[in-house]
Amino acid sequence: MKKIRVIISLWVSICCGLILAACGEQEAGGGHKADVVLESAQNREEPESAQTAEDAEEAQEDPLMEVQQGIREESEEVSENEENAQEAALTAEERRKRNEAKFYEEARTLELDRDEAKQYYERLCEDDVFLNGTGELTDLLIEDLDGNGQKDMVAMVQEGEFYLYGEGCIYFYMNEDPAYCFRDDDYPFFFELYVVTGDFDDDGNTEIVFESRGTGNGAAGDWHLRILKYKDYSMEKMDFPSESYEDDDREIHVQITQESQANTYSAYCPYLDETIAFEAENIFEPNQACVVGGNVRGYYNICSMEYEGRDALVVSEYLSGEGGNVHCVGKAKFMILWEQDGSSRIVKWWID
Repeated sequence: MKKIRVIISLWVSICCGLILAACGEQEAGGGHKADVVLESAQNREEPESAQTAEDAEEAQEDPLMEVQQGIREESEEVSENEENAQEAALTAEERRKRNEAKFYEEARTLELDRDEAKQYYERLCEDDVFLNGTGELTDLLIEDLDGNGQKDMVAMVQEGEFYLYGEGCIYFYMNEDPAYCFRDDDYPFFFELYVVTGDFDDDGNTEIVFESRGTGNGAAGDWHLRILKYKDYSMEKMDFPSESYEDDDREIHVQITQESQANTYSAYCPYLDETIAFEAENIFEPNQACVVGGNVRGYYNICSMEYEGRDALVVSEYLSGEGGNVHCVGKAKFMILWEQDGSSRIVKWWID
């Protein structure tokens, strides 16, 4: 009996050992099986991606699909072109209406009745100064410029992209003459136009001086001025007395000295070799006399005055002090006359 129990125990031990060995082998092989499953999943995905790429390549090589794609692109392009054309036409029509509205608004300001204003407007339209709606009226003047009792007209038109210099024209309608179109690559045509007239060279003909503001800021801003002589039914360009026309500068240099006495300055003009003492408020208390500023950007603020029985032109120069461009200590005023040979001279200057 004891023998039988030993045999049974031995048999149970052997069976348990075999079972444990089998479980250990299965657990040890579990990691490897997981790797195989992951690898198989990756292998399954790659053929699917490759198949998708093949399908796409076949689709691109399909002539029918190419034609259909071309038709869609062409249709989209035509639709876009039509939309752009409609938008351009609408913009031109809107600008035409805006030009007309602005013209009649300016005409009312100039106290023209509707019928008289219409005659001037139709003249501009006949000459297509608004370029079929692509140009825009920026300023208008209708008055007797040459003093013969008949009104003249000046119209400034921006022809290209706004705020680009040289993109426009100023049309001068003198009496019944054909329009004279002033063009200049350095001139701004997008803001207001200011005009002064007179016989500044005393030859019996009218000179037209005009200026417009550019995009510059600080100090007096960025101003541009020109002068034309109206003679023999045409316009001739004239020059200003200036130390430089480089970068479109028309200016007379002025050197500002802050004197040692509070709120006292002096302005020296090398062109005239003259000095003027004047008073203005200091930004910083002076320790000793020193040069602190000068003129900024050149001529602006045109007007006419009488000088010794004849017409004279007056221009200004903005003067800055020790506080920089924002520190205005005054304005230099220059009175200019022209001779009949076209030369010009400064006959007087002062500080305002």
